[in-house]
Amino acid sequence: MFFTSSLAAPAIPHGIESVVFEHSYIEKVGGEIIDEDTAVNDIISIGERTKILKERTWIIPNRLGTGFEIGVAFFSIPLQIQHFDLSITYPETTLPSGEKKSRLERKIDISGHRGEYVWGFGYYFDFPYETTPGDWHIEIRSKGRLIHSSKFTVVAQN
Repeated sequence: MFFTSSLAAPAIPHGIESVVFEHSYIEKVGGEIIDEDTAVNDIISIGERTKILKERTWIIPNRLGTGFEIGVAFFSIPLQIQHFDLSITYPETTLPSGEKKSRLERKIDISGHRGEYVWGFGYYFDFPYETTPGDWHIEIRSKGRLIHSSKFTVVAQN
């Protein structure tokens, strides 16, 4: 299940800076699932609370009802830049419709940023077809230039 939210960093000369301030293994408490065709697997969670099971981890067990979240702060953003390009690749998923997915691409609207922007992404494993072990690569680009990259590894439970 996909959800997003919006939320500081050492200088990198001549470019946009990014700092990961959170990367956690989480559990979903409550909420409901709705259809959203721009999400990773065409559904999102709304109204849930998040319980952090383990902070500062990139290794995520593939247990139903859990998932991961990341928070990234961006600095030194030129005022004329109004969006970032997000790309997430993940282990291939076969949706109940039979459609196969392994990639999400979309724009992140940062208009009105004043040189700084906080971005968050989270994903819950709500259905068995979402729990496939493997790597989730998250890349954010500005005008084609990579400004953030991170990787979560989903592992089978013992």
